[in-house]
Amino acid sequence: MANYENDIYLMLPLADNQKNWRLDELGVLKQASLDKQTAYASVPDDFSRSLLNNLQSYLEYECNNVVVDELRMAYLGQYEFLHSTDDYPKHGEDPDVVGTSTCQLILTAHQPTHMYILTVVLPKDTVKDFSTTQVLDQLSHESLWIACPKDAGQYLGINTKKYAAIPDYVDLYDYLKYKYGLLKCGSGKAFLLLSDRPEKEDEFRCMMAGETYDSQHQDFHIASDNISQICQTNHAQYDYYQVYMSEMVVACIMENFSENMEERIDITATYAFIVILAMFQNTSIEKVNMQISNALANDGDISHQEILGLYRNFGKTVRFWEKNNYKYWGTQQEAQCIVEAFGNKELKETYYEHQEFLEHIVELKGAQTEERNGTILNIVATILAVIQVQDFVVELLEGFYKKAGIDVTYAGSTFSTLIICGTFSFVLVLIIINRMRSKMRKGSMHIKELKDYDI
Repeated sequence: MANYENDIYLMLPLADNQKNWRLDELGVLKQASLDKQTAYASVPDDFSRSLLNNLQSYLEYECNNVVVDELRMAYLGQYEFLHSTDDYPKHGEDPDVVGTSTCQLILTAHQPTHMYILTVVLPKDTVKDFSTTQVLDQLSHESLWIACPKDAGQYLGINTKKYAAIPDYVDLYDYLKYKYGLLKCGSGKAFLLLSDRPEKEDEFRCMMAGETYDSQHQDFHIASDNISQICQTNHAQYDYYQVYMSEMVVACIMENFSENMEERIDITATYAFIVILAMFQNTSIEKVNMQISNALANDGDISHQEILGLYRNFGKTVRFWEKNNYKYWGTQQEAQCIVEAFGNKELKETYYEHQEFLEHIVELKGAQTEERNGTILNIVATILAVIQVQDFVVELLEGFYKKAGIDVTYAGSTFSTLIICGTFSFVLVLIIINRMRSKMRKGSMHIKELKDYDI
C-alpha cells in the first residue's frame, strides 16, 4: 500500500497538417472559444470544468504574452483509461489489462502553429487502486490505451488496415489521429500532485525516471547518480510545496494535500499552466526537427523556398520562448527550471545543427545547379556551332545521298530534322528529371498528411 495519494496529469504533444479538417468539422475549437466566454459551463465534469477555469484564470493573471490570447482549451470528453502491466503487446495484440479508471481529456490548442497539448486527467480517486509508476511507464513506452468509445466505429472504421473489427481497447494515439486528425509530435510528460514523497527511495527514482517500480520483467531498480541527484534537488520557489523535475516528470509534493477537489485543482493550475507553456516550446522544436529529418531522409532534396517555409513556421512559435512571458519573478524561475529539465535547450541546439546542415546542402545544390546550367550552355553552344557549319554538313550529306542514289534536295531537311529532334530530346530529358525531383520532394516538408488508406 502506497504511503501517498496523487492526481496524475499526462501531457501529450500533438500536431496536425495545415489541411486537417477534422477539428473544424467537429467544431472543437469553435466550442472552445464559446466555452472560454461562458466559464466552461457546457463541460459536464466538475473536475474538468474547475480545472479549465483555473487554468484560464492563471494564464490570464500570470502571463503577459499575446500568445495566451491565441490559446484555446477544449474539453474532449470522458473516457476509460487502461492500466496494464509492463508486458506490453506486440503489433496486433491486445494489452495485458489490469483495470480501467475514468479519465478526462482536455486539449490546449494553438491554432496558428497547428500545435496542441492533450492533458489526460486522472484524479486521485480514480487511480488509487493502481500503480502511479506503471502509468508513467506506459507513458514512456507510448502504450496508452482507452476502452473503445461508442463512436469508435465511425472514426476507426472496420475496414482499416490496423483494425479489422471494433476492438475492446484502442490506442489513444490512434483514436486522436482518426477522429481529430492529430498526430504525436514528441515525447509525453507527466505532472504529479502528490500528498507525500514515496517512502521507498527506489520507488521515487523509478517515478522520476518514468519507469515502473513493480516490473514483470526485471527484479532490479535504478541506481543512476543522475536520477539520484534529480530526486534530491528541490526546485520550489515558494514554501507550500516541494517540486522535483526530470526530462519526463514534474512531481509536486504538497505540504498540505487537501482532500477537497477544488483546493487541489487550484494548486494544480498554478503549476500546470507553466508546464503546458513549456511543452509548447518543446513541441515547436520537435515539430521542426521532424520536418527537417524528413527532408534529410529524402536525400536532402530541398529548396530555398522550402527552408524559408520552415523558418517561417518556426518563427510563429517564438513568443513561447520570450523570457518575459510571466509577470512574476517566481513564476519565471519555475518556468526556467521546467524548460531546463525538459531538455529544450538541447533540442534547440539540435535544431540549429540541422539548420546549418540544410543550408550547407542548399549551397551544394546551388553549386550543382550552376554546374548543370554550365553544361546546358555548353550543349546549346555546341548546337549553335553545328548550325554555323550547316553548309558544310549539307554539302557532305549531298555527296553521300548522290552516291546512295537519294535525291540530294533532302540533305537540307535531314540536317534540320536532326537539329530539331536532338534539341527536343534534350529538353524532354530535362523536363523528366525535374518532374522526378519535384515528386520526390513533394510533401516531405510537412508532418505526414493523413491519407485515405490510413483511415
